[in-house]
Amino acid sequence: MHGRNTIRFILTVSLLITLVSEGAPASSRNQNSGNTNNSVLPSLTLYTNGFATGPQLALWQAIKQGRIQENYTIQVKWWQDLDELYGTLLAGAGDFWVGHTDIFVKAALQGAPIQLLLTTGWRKFYLVSTDTNTLHIKDFKNKSLAVTPPGSPAVPILRALADQEYDDVSFVFEPPLTLLKKLIQGQTTAALLPEPLVTRALSANPRLVLGENVAELYTKQSGYLRGMPIAGIAVNRETARTCPEIIAWIAKETMKQARILAPSPQQGVDDLPQAFQALMPRDVIEASLQREQLDAAYSYEIKSEIEAYMKMILSGSKDADAPLPARLFWQHQ
Repeated sequence: MHGRNTIRFILTVSLLITLVSEGAPASSRNQNSGNTNNSVLPSLTLYTNGFATGPQLALWQAIKQGRIQENYTIQVKWWQDLDELYGTLLAGAGDFWVGHTDIFVKAALQGAPIQLLLTTGWRKFYLVSTDTNTLHIKDFKNKSLAVTPPGSPAVPILRALADQEYDDVSFVFEPPLTLLKKLIQGQTTAALLPEPLVTRALSANPRLVLGENVAELYTKQSGYLRGMPIAGIAVNRETARTCPEIIAWIAKETMKQARILAPSPQQGVDDLPQAFQALMPRDVIEASLQREQLDAAYSYEIKSEIEAYMKMILSGSKDADAPLPARLFWQHQ
């Protein structure tokens, strides 16, 4: 029996390593969703990422409700890392984007035509480790700790929260799939990851144990009970100007679907594009949602929270104390 379990584990790890090596199929990087049969319909381009499951679950539920598909074709494009997202934003490519709040704000401060629509991601970053004695960030004092994605906002947030407590922790950034492969193979024994990578790592390597959650540390110090305004949906300012009704409908319907899905977010997995399962199997996505917080808020309604969050992210930069411009926050007229 022990031998069978060993073989099963080896096969599982081999399959996951193969998926990690391959990543999303090239054919899935650009695809249409919604009504693709009517070439007369105008299209809206959505840039998103296959690892951002929780933050866009309610959006896909909203898209599937019908009204948007009756009026627009949604063309989906995939950004692969935060640098690519940042470049896309600066170029003004696309109509709306799912991504990191800090990248949206940084690009907007450089002149990108962005407005924050909704905040939908609050609780993503966890420490995982094979050693039960290193389940807190402080346990890595004078040690290195692998982090993904490169440029993760978890690092500046931790440094700002700890008041020099983590200055002796060496945070080492690695690409998501590279780090996941190392965790699966046991080459790396601890890492700070976002969901759903956390769940995938835990399921592939049973020696890994769930440790500290960055959002809990943030909540204790900031007092913002919702968590960290990590991610969400932004809209191109020009699209918001020329298509105000459809953008308002997307925002309103996404808010509604978030409330519906909150008690049981697994119900929304079926409406994610098929390309998501090239990176994350359905059972992994469903399990990961148990650790995320499915909630949506109009970004303008939590402006003070976003400003406090960005002040930590931008600590030490020239923009740290600058108030965020009012026009950055979309608000339906």
